[in-house]
Amino acid sequence: MHLQLSLFLLVVASTSLAMCPTKCSCFLDPQGRKNLLCKDGGMIGPLNLDNVTLDTQVIRITAPDDNTNMLTMSPVFQSYRKLEEIHITKSNIPQLGMHFFWGLTKLDVLNLSQNNITQPLDHNFRGLDKLKELYLDDNRIQSLPSGTFRYLHELKLLSIQRNRITDLVNRIFLEIGKLKALKLSGNNLKELNPEVFRDVQELRHLECRGCALKKINKEVYRLLPHLIYLDIGDNEIKVIHSEDLRELPNIKVLKLDGNSITAIHDNTFMQQLVLRKLSLARNYLTKITVNAFVELYNLTELDLSDNKLEKIHEGALEPVKTSLEVLVLSGNKLKMHTLKELFNLEVLKELRLSSCGLIELSSEIFPKKLEILDLSKNHLSVLNTQLLPHFLCSLDASKNNIRGIDEYNLQKLDNLKFLNLQGNPWSCDLCYIVPLLERSNKSATFSDLVCAAPFTVKGKTLGMIEKNELAWCTAASYSTGDADFFLVSGDGNIGIIAASMSVCLLLLTILAIIGALFYSKRHAARYYTHEDKLAVDGEEMFDNNHSPLFCDGELNFKFPLDAEKKISISTIEEIKKEHAISNGT
Repeated sequence: MHLQLSLFLLVVASTSLAMCPTKCSCFLDPQGRKNLLCKDGGMIGPLNLDNVTLDTQVIRITAPDDNTNMLTMSPVFQSYRKLEEIHITKSNIPQLGMHFFWGLTKLDVLNLSQNNITQPLDHNFRGLDKLKELYLDDNRIQSLPSGTFRYLHELKLLSIQRNRITDLVNRIFLEIGKLKALKLSGNNLKELNPEVFRDVQELRHLECRGCALKKINKEVYRLLPHLIYLDIGDNEIKVIHSEDLRELPNIKVLKLDGNSITAIHDNTFMQQLVLRKLSLARNYLTKITVNAFVELYNLTELDLSDNKLEKIHEGALEPVKTSLEVLVLSGNKLKMHTLKELFNLEVLKELRLSSCGLIELSSEIFPKKLEILDLSKNHLSVLNTQLLPHFLCSLDASKNNIRGIDEYNLQKLDNLKFLNLQGNPWSCDLCYIVPLLERSNKSATFSDLVCAAPFTVKGKTLGMIEKNELAWCTAASYSTGDADFFLVSGDGNIGIIAASMSVCLLLLTILAIIGALFYSKRHAARYYTHEDKLAVDGEEMFDNNHSPLFCDGELNFKFPLDAEKKISISTIEEIKKEHAISNGT
């Protein structure tokens, strides 16, 4: 019986899902609700729901950026009493019709973002007594009359971000006193009118990011005693005092990033005893005093990135040392003595030091329980894992000056769950890259690393290189590495012989150069010693008329017979006789 019922329901569901408009899809979502999805775009004219089953619960109509819809609203929803969500976006809807949503008592979410709506009126929302979420983001709304949303008695979230609203008129939120979240970001409001918030004092969540606010209005917060989330980032606030936030004792998340704040003074957050997340990123902070974070004993996340901090006053982080779990200091050129204070943060799990100008690491920086560490975009040339915390599971060392990592340090890094080494100037030669190359077949973390040198492999990834392609060392020295770095191939003897021959050849070349220089100097010395004599002989040679090169007559190769200098030839007997006569015998 149960099997037959299940099969019957399956057939009914299949039949209903088979009825679906062209270029749309119909399916069941994880909650078992019937969905209609039209996302290809190109829809033109009045909204048409032909071939859409009446028991559809979720309708989503959208379009790609290059093929948006050109729709106008029509009263087609009144028969779809089971609708829970309507999403019509990127469809250029210019306005909403009167009572078009009448009778949709189960509708929880109405999303009309990214259209061309200019002026929503109260009667546009009649019949939506149970609506909980309304999104009108990225339209062309310039103003909202008083009581625009007065028929939405159960509304919990209202988002009208990135429109053209410059003023919030009094009683704009009339009769939506159950509102818990209000998002106004991206409207040029310049200031918040306190009277506007008298009708929504149950508000827990307020966003006004990028609203050109110049100050924090204490009167606004006095009317919102239950506020736990406040985002007023990307505004023009220059100063923040403890009195500004006095009326926000229940705030848990405070975002002040992207303003023009230059200093955090003592006791600024003294009333925020339950504050857990604080963002002061992208300001102009140069000073954080010693008691700036006093009383923030529950603070777990602190973002001070992209400021002008060179130091944080000694002891300023002491009040948060037993609670702070996430600290972001990226983009600040902090002195080493400030970084060493981080070591005392007892429960810190995530530390981000990207773009901090770090040249080397110190063992006195990283807290013992640190799990996530970001060291990207610094000037580190050596990655010494002995200085890293024992419980580390994620490391980002991308875009540094690391050319290679030896086997010892890589073994330590093998245990990490996440490792980013991209963007370093890897030297793909025998001195630097062998341990990384041996791991390139096992993980994309290593195989995707790009060689910066030598030129024969520049631009290649490690996954494209074989070990026998590696050239000799491209650097003068390298600190550490295993013995295999210096082998031309897997055969150690061949590598050692090749290295020895190279050294011998180099020595012979040096000796030959020294010998040549020595011989050249000695030959030059001998030449200059006999220079005068050579000069005289040279003159006589040119004056000698018997020179065969300068005689006037014929060349004669006979010996000259001078009468006074004759050559006589005697025998030995004649010489003896002559000798005897000369002796008188």
